[in-house]
Amino acid sequence: MHDPSLHAALAASYDDLLRLARARLAREQAPISAGTLVHELWLDLQARGELHFANRAAFLAYAGKAMRSLLVDMARERLARKRQGVQHGLTLGEELADAAATPEQTLALSQALERLGALDARLLQVAELRAVMGLPIDEVARLLDCSEATVKRDWQRAKAFLHGLLKS
Repeated sequence: MHDPSLHAALAASYDDLLRLARARLAREQAPISAGTLVHELWLDLQARGELHFANRAAFLAYAGKAMRSLLVDMARERLARKRQGVQHGLTLGEELADAAATPEQTLALSQALERLGALDARLLQVAELRAVMGLPIDEVARLLDCSEATVKRDWQRAKAFLHGLLKS
């Protein structure tokens, strides 16, 4: 099924998606290129059928979730192929996404983000845009149409919550 509005959103955001995919993959141990990830994202979104987005921020937020989902699926596949492995903790610095993520860490972060989303949808948005997509505070504020101070507070709360889950 070909959705012209989805195609237009992807075409208009392709460079941003490619930049975000490169940033994300720089922190992942995923055997995939940024271009391939963006194309997989496009195929995944096409398979979902007709999608409509209120604005660019809504599209990028949705694309970020879909990108995270694709990376989590890849991590699960890699883990399934491993017979033995050592669990490494995820280090939370100023940015969650600073450290290269093993498949185990990718899955742990995904589960922690799901729990965060169950408690507070806006904190999840901020965490996904910061940790998953690697966007700076000012860009997150612009996308979510709120102040940088609000994003900083939300990011601190989200990081504290995620740190507590990932530490245990």
